[in-house]
Amino acid sequence: MHLVVFDIDGTLTDTNQVDSVCYWRAVCEVLGLAGDRPDWSGFRYVTDVGIAAELCERRLGRQPRRAEIEAIEERLVALLEAALEHEDPAAYQIPGSSEIVSALSNSSEFGVALATGGLRSSAELKLRRAGLPCASTPLASSNDAVSREDILRIAAGRAAGKYATKFTGFTYVGDGIWDVKAARELGWGFVGIGAGGQAERLRQAGAEIIVPHYRPTDGFMRLLVRGGRTAGS
Repeated sequence: MHLVVFDIDGTLTDTNQVDSVCYWRAVCEVLGLAGDRPDWSGFRYVTDVGIAAELCERRLGRQPRRAEIEAIEERLVALLEAALEHEDPAAYQIPGSSEIVSALSNSSEFGVALATGGLRSSAELKLRRAGLPCASTPLASSNDAVSREDILRIAAGRAAGKYATKFTGFTYVGDGIWDVKAARELGWGFVGIGAGGQAERLRQAGAEIIVPHYRPTDGFMRLLVRGGRTAGS
């Protein structure tokens, strides 16, 4: 069985912009920061906990307290609940994301897991608002680990437990240059989701397979086989 691990923001859900705005506001309110949002790509760990930790180091000269991370997560969820007010779930889906998750979940050849650099409760909220069938899908987040590579490992471990199998190959599907790096570090296959300038950034980061969405579903599933890596390769 081949494991496909999906990022969430910008990969399954069209929520990159709203999440960035709400996250930065939550961090500023809880940590007492001000100013324009930095470029995340320059941070050591591009995850919600990793960014908050580095901001604390840079601006406050200390590590964040556990209570502060919990407060950021709580405030982020409240901000997202107010911002994600569209009643049509399709408004928050990358085209074809619901279909591909369903198809892979019902396949005997593939396992599915989620790995997000976001905080768990905010990720679950975005998945619900997008109407994605992921309630029983193994999920790892920055609540579990600070680095994306470790988050991916944890997601794969949880998926192995659910499917009671040792996977023969791994593919990570993501939209960020940090996603490309994480897949390369782990020796996993990678499929990028992006168009225009985002696709070019993924290409420059080393991604070879890049598509704007998941349609048609059968075509994307063929890409997974082509872009996957066998275990140990």
